[in-house]
Amino acid sequence: MIQCNIQACAEICQPALEKTNKDGKKFLTFTVKIPIKGKDNSFSDLFLSVSTNGDYSKIGNYPVGRRVILKGKMIPRKYKGLIYYNVHTEGDVLTAAPGNALFISGTLDFKGKTGKKVQQLSDKKNRPYQAFSAFSTNKTGDDAEFIWVHFMNFHLTEANKVSEEQSVAITGDLHFNAYRKDINMDCIVKSIGPWVWNKSTENESK
Repeated sequence: MIQCNIQACAEICQPALEKTNKDGKKFLTFTVKIPIKGKDNSFSDLFLSVSTNGDYSKIGNYPVGRRVILKGKMIPRKYKGLIYYNVHTEGDVLTAAPGNALFISGTLDFKGKTGKKVQQLSDKKNRPYQAFSAFSTNKTGDDAEFIWVHFMNFHLTEANKVSEEQSVAITGDLHFNAYRKDINMDCIVKSIGPWVWNKSTENESK
């Protein structure tokens, strides 16, 4: 399970459409993009699929090319190897000034399993920290997909150390990075602990 609370300034890149949810309530969806800088100074666009309150009469508020400021809950989903970042807004979507810098920031709530490599490192002041990747699973029908997040725990204690292939629950600060045009999620750990899997928690990933 991965859930994020995000704030962003983004550019609308696909026009808004009216849709209806299973309860018969109308809402609007549109796609925005945010350039993410890689360590090699290249850029790749992060695309967010946004849903917000409104109907056809509000479509004119979301033209292609407009920069908007939004916040809400983001849930990444993976399907056929591609990750989709779905955002449901909280509050109003505001128009940003044309020169506003595009950005995304937020927090991440993660439940999943660490990979086969946990690095034991030290910073410039010789303070120990851990760096590792962990995956969360989502299912579409019988097909399982894995979303990986890279974590860094700079507040390392004996109580919150992790090991390889351990089930963990983590909260922290969310960051995006680009590598060879791929968008990846990073997280600076704030809290970390064991996660006990059971059948009810499996449904959180579906």
